[in-house]
Amino acid sequence: MADYSSKNYSWNDISIALGGRIIEGVDEVEYTAKQEKTVLRGRGTIGHKIVRGNKDFEGKIVLWQSEVEAMIKDAPNNDILALNFDIIWSFTPNDGGATVTDVLVSCEVKEYKKGMKQGDQNMLVELPIIFLDIKHQQ
Repeated sequence: MADYSSKNYSWNDISIALGGRIIEGVDEVEYTAKQEKTVLRGRGTIGHKIVRGNKDFEGKIVLWQSEVEAMIKDAPNNDILALNFDIIWSFTPNDGGATVTDVLVSCEVKEYKKGMKQGDQNMLVELPIIFLDIKHQQ
């Protein structure tokens, strides 16, 4: 078994790269991996095996408006919904601990909404994403 470290990472330990550059204007990021699973039944009342089906990956990233505008500028026909990109999410602790990097492969934005209200000092835009795979601990 590999060495195990109970190191917990904080927001200050992460870097997120999108489109080949580290994003400064990121406020939140998360992802979920799911797989269809079913109990294979046959003789008797207890299942015999768990069978697996398709995997799905989704998440969201919340960015400053300026970061979203840069993505729109880079997108085909200035359409962020047509943009395909990888997200590289690295955890690098300042205490010299191990760096952990996850790569979200072939991401696309599902929808976006811009809005502001009185008193806001900056705009945050939530981008729900889907993607094809996760490369863990690269």
